[in-house]
Amino acid sequence: MPHIRVLSKGARITAGALCLLFLLHTLYWLGHDLVTLGPGTLWDVWTGGTSAGLGGAPMAAYPVTTPYELGLALLQGAAAVTAFAGRRPAGGLLAVATALTFSLRVQAIVSTGSHTSTDRWFLGAGDIDDSTLMAVFLSAGALVPPALVAAVVLPAGIRAWPRPGRAPGLPPVRPGGPAGPVSAIVLGAFTLLWVIWICYALAESLGSGPGASLEILFTGRGVLRAMLGMAPGWAWLTFLPLCAVGALLAATRRVSARGFALGTALVLLPVAFLSLIGSLRTGTLFELGDVAPGGVLLGRVQMLVELVGSVVVLVLMGRPGVPVQSGAPGLPGAPGPGTAGVPGFTVPAHGSGPGRGQGVPGPYAPGAMGAPAYGPVGGPLPGAPAHGGHQGPPARHQGPPGAPGYQAPPGYQAPGGFQTPGGYPPPQGGFGPPPAG
Repeated sequence: MPHIRVLSKGARITAGALCLLFLLHTLYWLGHDLVTLGPGTLWDVWTGGTSAGLGGAPMAAYPVTTPYELGLALLQGAAAVTAFAGRRPAGGLLAVATALTFSLRVQAIVSTGSHTSTDRWFLGAGDIDDSTLMAVFLSAGALVPPALVAAVVLPAGIRAWPRPGRAPGLPPVRPGGPAGPVSAIVLGAFTLLWVIWICYALAESLGSGPGASLEILFTGRGVLRAMLGMAPGWAWLTFLPLCAVGALLAATRRVSARGFALGTALVLLPVAFLSLIGSLRTGTLFELGDVAPGGVLLGRVQMLVELVGSVVVLVLMGRPGVPVQSGAPGLPGAPGPGTAGVPGFTVPAHGSGPGRGQGVPGPYAPGAMGAPAYGPVGGPLPGAPAHGGHQGPPARHQGPPGAPGYQAPPGYQAPGGFQTPGGYPPPQGGFGPPPAG
């Protein structure tokens, strides 16, 4: 069985605070677009009704965000909330949020830092507001160092569970029921579609002649529709490894699989949904066109698979997982049989000699007197003296006081003093015969 590793509290809180900073940046630019463009125009731009700079939005209010920012805000918010609340999916959500924030902001640095009036990187952009362009460039650049810090803190904060010499605490959880295999299939389908897409795109780009098409594919030069837009090839570099890792974690039912799969689905779902709305609005859902029909068909399939698959992953992985059993045989770091902490085994309160400290099967509940056991259950008392005046069969000893069928020995007295010379002293613990009267 693979080692179980969880994120430490310190690393979780640190990464959660950084993720909250990422969220504030994303929400600021979403609010900026809502104010400058208006909700209607922003909806049209996101769903393909109008194009920025081509009669849809004024030049001074060129859009900053894309549907990816909406999904990224959902992911960053979920990661920050679960981190501060100590919820189990926090580790995977923080990892996905950190990776996506870093990737998208690096793309924004390249595009906004390279755009000029003579070398335009944004589609239809004439005179973009330079102050907004500079603000996007600087703010995106300011997020890269914290993202790198989070990328270092998260792996450095991974600890083995349970840690030797420490109480295990609440156990981590794995995906339960069909959540693991189904999510692995869905994320594997995402990965396969990204592989097919990049093969098709590279074949088209290399077959078109000069290598400038590769620059457009991976940097988005001249085709980006927003300042925080992401080039098609850059999206491939981002989401293909993300989906592949998520599929592997879900298939092996790791404790980080739930957060990782949920984070990926949170980002892809808004993008696929808004793309579907745009195709329905423009009436192009079932049209392939004359230019690159294969690419259009592949894009439609990918959109539908990501839409349905993201919903399935959110439903299945959103359910409570199955707690990891710390006492399961073969679990690294788990206590062995006969030790405290293993269900069905307890350490007796009294005892010495060989076998002391070893667990005994089944629950053990000592009686109110806490009397020790005097040898085999139901056996005679070794070396016990005969008591004068006692008639009838010898007393039966069926176990500790409080056990069914137990009968105390004649003359037994509760702790606190001695009875007659024929009585027993109060229990003092230990095994062996009682002292002779």
